[in-house]
Amino acid sequence: MLPLACKETEKTEGKSALDSSQQDTLGFAMDEIIPANEKMPSASEIGGVSYVIKILEELPDLSPLFISLIDKIEDQSLQQSNSGFSKLNNVKRITVLTTIEQTEPELFKILKDFTYESYYTNKAVHELISYEPYPTGTSGPEMEPFDEKLLDRVKNSPSMYTKI
Repeated sequence: MLPLACKETEKTEGKSALDSSQQDTLGFAMDEIIPANEKMPSASEIGGVSYVIKILEELPDLSPLFISLIDKIEDQSLQQSNSGFSKLNNVKRITVLTTIEQTEPELFKILKDFTYESYYTNKAVHELISYEPYPTGTSGPEMEPFDEKLLDRVKNSPSMYTKI
């Protein structure tokens, strides 16, 4: 079973599958997919990089994919701007990621999927968006009864199509 997203945002050094520079690149890339706003934290602020590190510890066979992804991001950054990805402004970072999405769609999908997974499995995000997870096999929340009166205007409107 994969670990749930962790709340820590500190970089993991030592035995980590990704070094500090790679973690920076991953964090900046994740933040372009889910940036912070006045109400919500960014992907890295919620612990996205730590989440990926924990998964790589559990599933070390995924490490080459993430290293390849980060290498592609850095290579594309150097080609387009002659600078490392973390040194670029967000407009240039988005341009780099858009290029990777077009030229390396499978690698980009890994970045996108793990970014969303790390973010939307995080309990802090659940609280911020008022999400209540229900385990598989349970009925979940009760739906409010539907108010049929909401359809009255449409039901009483003339047909907007031509009968053939």
